Amino acid sequence: MSRVSTTGFVLHARPFRDNSRVLDLLTEAEGRTACLYRGRGAACRSFVRHELVWQGRGELKTLSLMEEQAAFDLPAPRLACGFYLNELALKLLPRQIPLEGLVDEYAEALARLADPQAALEPPLRRYELHLLRHLGEGLDSLDTGALDAGGAYVYEPQRGLRPASAAEVSRGDFVHGGTLRELLEGRLASRQARQEAKHMLRGLLDYHLQGRRIISRALLRPHSPDHSRPRGVAPDNDA
Repeated sequence: MSRVSTTGFVLHARPFRDNSRVLDLLTEAEGRTACLYRGRGAACRSFVRHELVWQGRGELKTLSLMEEQAAFDLPAPRLACGFYLNELALKLLPRQIPLEGLVDEYAEALARLADPQAALEPPLRRYELHLLRHLGEGLDSLDTGALDAGGAYVYEPQRGLRPASAAEVSRGDFVHGGTLRELLEGRLASRQARQEAKHMLRGLLDYHLQGRRIISRALLRPHSPDHSRPRGVAPDNDA
């Protein structure tokens, strides 16, 4: 029987026979995977990085070690953001495929969300970008230096970037080259850039979700830092 030692986070837990639970995990060794945990539920709480050891060969392994390494205390308004991170991973990531760097990116997003002075949107957008990279979108490979900052573009899922049509510009279904540059450089300075980036990334995520709803988006609406939108940006009040 194979034995795996790694670190990771609990994405979701559900009861399973007597005093056991099935845990959906985001791990360094296998990406998203499921394990059987025997013990009290308090030890498998979310937003905690755990040292993990499991055994087994099938889709459901058995945890033999689960110890906390670091906990991220999300203030009440930011818990919804944490649930959003978890739900995206659960609904978008295939099982048992190692995803280099994603666990660390998830931990970085939690660390930023745990800081009550930090802005909410940047860690969400950065995490979404990393998920899309693992889903085969090539946003990271764009030559930002070749973009016209004031130009209007559309990023098509699985196809890439192209200039926006006149109809798309009139509907607000586009992103400025300057916004793309800021997004990929990890900074979204203006309200317009934040709204454009959110609208574009949500469209890409929805394509890969294939009709599956992200329930936690509804929880984020009351905490959105800005429900208004600049002219030319399509309405979107969800995460």
